[in-house]
Amino acid sequence: MSNSEIRTIATDHVGIVASADENYAPHLAVLFTSILKNCPTPHRLRLFCIDGGIHPETQSWMQEEVKRAGGENIDFVRIDRTKYDNLPTIKHITSSAYYRISIPEIFDSQVKKVIYLDCDMIVRGNIIDLWSIDIDGYHIGAVENLSGHTYQKLGIPQNEYFNSGMLLINLDLWRRDKIPEKVFAFKRDNPHRISTNDQCALNGVLHKSWKHLALTWNHQTGLYRPDEQIWAFAEQDVNDALIDPKIIHYIGWDKPWRKVRFHPLAGEYDRYADQLTRSPRAQPTAKDYWSAYCSVSRLKKLKRRQYWRKWYASKGFSLYPAKP
Repeated sequence: MSNSEIRTIATDHVGIVASADENYAPHLAVLFTSILKNCPTPHRLRLFCIDGGIHPETQSWMQEEVKRAGGENIDFVRIDRTKYDNLPTIKHITSSAYYRISIPEIFDSQVKKVIYLDCDMIVRGNIIDLWSIDIDGYHIGAVENLSGHTYQKLGIPQNEYFNSGMLLINLDLWRRDKIPEKVFAFKRDNPHRISTNDQCALNGVLHKSWKHLALTWNHQTGLYRPDEQIWAFAEQDVNDALIDPKIIHYIGWDKPWRKVRFHPLAGEYDRYADQLTRSPRAQPTAKDYWSAYCSVSRLKKLKRRQYWRKWYASKGFSLYPAKP
């Protein structure tokens, strides 16, 4: 990246970074809309998208949606994507997920802290409250990962393994300690320990130097499958994450834009997708519902979704009307 492309942010403004390609761009528009709609001072927000190949027409549409939601604009940033070309991708995750590693390259040294968010999220809380958390002395603020057992293969304790979908990044420490270079080296030198695109590599480098943030800042589907890991958290922390999630992360293959969804709060994605001039959600057919009800495993997931939606209703949660 040339010096002319280095960005700066005013000290009283909040930098929010995401990355997307053409496929994920519409869902990033939903995420940015949710951020702006739930921030009382949207003029303080600076939105950045590390561009993984988004068509100009799509970029223009995204800019229009951000302005309709009360924002100013999206700064589309291009990085040297060739360094990621030979890195493997896993399942539903595309190579653009790696681009967060390059975030320190984007900003000048005056920018001390930024927020990174995955595209499969929506924000319900005031994002400035997250940015205001003190992470001095830590490379990142993050939330413990609640899904899967990838920490075992990596060889670190479960409570030291964070989910990389939301990162509050201390750019000063990332620059000082050359974290991007260390993440690349860890990915290259430890393929036998890695189960994810870059989450394992980030944990391999940073598992001793991250600040544990409240579960509500990265509401994960593991909250709906109580086990020993969940029981280790304070009851209030779990309850806050369930009933008042500030950020909802639709982890794994069960994305809220699919035709049939199983996440109890998939409707929260619809709440903001329906505000766009064109919703990115695929519309289900009767055949889609029928196939879901004919599958034993899917039927169990639908029943679990129904149980939790009833639970939310009993707690006074304002559920957005949503079909499976």
